[in-house]
Amino acid sequence: MGLLGRLSRQFFAAATITCLLVALGICGWWLTVARGRDDHFEPATSGLALVAAVTGVYAERRAAARERRTQALHALADELVKNTELLGTGFAPLDRFAPRARVYPRLMQSATDAALVSGAFSEPGHDELVALLHRWRDAVHDFNRRLDLTELRTYVSRVPPEELLAIDEAMHRPGGQLAVLRQLRGSVEEVLRGRYAEPGLAARLQRPG
Repeated sequence: MGLLGRLSRQFFAAATITCLLVALGICGWWLTVARGRDDHFEPATSGLALVAAVTGVYAERRAAARERRTQALHALADELVKNTELLGTGFAPLDRFAPRARVYPRLMQSATDAALVSGAFSEPGHDELVALLHRWRDAVHDFNRRLDLTELRTYVSRVPPEELLAIDEAMHRPGGQLAVLRQLRGSVEEVLRGRYAEPGLAARLQRPG
């Protein structure tokens, strides 16, 4: 995708400059050599100028779309790293000998929401990433909502230690919510690394330390 984008930029830039130079050359020849006697050169120069304008506008729109996509990818990478930290250290198991109710960190999803609604990945070729982002957003939203309910349950009423441990074990068991979230996070990172060669993206995805 990166190579195709660079080739597209080079092609449209070359087409725009070529049309403008040819139109300028014809116009100069028409005014200096032909002295405006041949009216066939006027529509030729106008047509080339219009082609240059159209290709320039299209190239500008593609450049703007690429910029939005790059910003969305960088924001996704930063958010993914922060969520990686939370999933790694923010949900340490409770002390089995002295379990206590606690406030859990919330996973972040603002960059994911922004990427999905911005249209940065609306062009063909991004279906896999968009599908994964939808799954990731839904999983994060459901997980955060469950944390709200868990905290409400454990703080409003007196919950016995056995129930606190049961809630914690259900969260950490193989195939549980944390395992599913880590798997989805890994899938998103794999797609970002494998499909998108945006400058600086790989560095942003490096885990701290």
